[in-house]
Amino acid sequence: MPYSLASIANQTRKPDEVLIVLKPSGDGSEELIKKFSSQLPVRLILQEEGNCAYAYQLAIDNANGDLILFIDDDAVAEERWVEKYMRLFNTLPRAGGISGITLKAYLKDGGIVKSQEEFHEMVTTRLTFYREPLPEYSDYIGWISKSGYMGMKKPPNEGVFKSALLEGVNMAFYRDAVVGSPLAQLYRKSRKCFWFESLLAYYARKKGFDTYGVRGLQAPIVWHIVHTHSQTRGRGFKHEFWIHYDRAANYWRLKRLGADVSLIAYLLACFATSRKKTIPRLFANLYTWVVRI
Repeated sequence: MPYSLASIANQTRKPDEVLIVLKPSGDGSEELIKKFSSQLPVRLILQEEGNCAYAYQLAIDNANGDLILFIDDDAVAEERWVEKYMRLFNTLPRAGGISGITLKAYLKDGGIVKSQEEFHEMVTTRLTFYREPLPEYSDYIGWISKSGYMGMKKPPNEGVFKSALLEGVNMAFYRDAVVGSPLAQLYRKSRKCFWFESLLAYYARKKGFDTYGVRGLQAPIVWHIVHTHSQTRGRGFKHEFWIHYDRAANYWRLKRLGADVSLIAYLLACFATSRKKTIPRLFANLYTWVVRI
């Protein structure tokens, strides 16, 4: 958190408010936040229960500004991060959400070492029946498919492109595009909150907004500290079970939001993705079919 807050304090365009959603842990986070209150317009929201999706819901529900920028507490923003997002929203018509570039950072000798390595590998999707985009994503580079699973073509190296595959560590939403979203309710049984950003993007799309990814010089950049384990990186049966639960539950979440998802495509996707890591994924499929969301 100290690196993240320091990067926000060093912005070329200072934010109008800095809303911090914090689960009390006794690790001294509250004292650290107080130290930055003289540099930043900090407002602390205590999260007494719930998961990551509930934290984002609290941020959306309590934010006052027209634009809500999201960054993790273990990430560092470039100095023009706020400035770049504001420029993009002013340029792109009907922009509801935008996601920049996330690079890897490492902790070394008590400091941050920034790299030029992308945090997430860009993996393109082979277009099959169950990966075909929903109608509202026919012209998108990164899309939500009619099975509820995600799909992606190779994005350009430079410029802006339509995408529903935003990254929670480095994204921004026009408040009107996501206010009223039932995100916490949709993810109430989740342990990993995998793909929650795309559910927010879909909610914005249903309200008539587009969402975008950005590459190259225009892109807001964040460096995310690499950890051995995280919400979405881990090992073992339990980890894979809960990650795949979120994949399989996405069909029911989207259906709740009114998406024209296909049951046949969904079942084919569940079968196809269970050919790897078969045991935890089959159990996750069965669990999802029983409890849904």
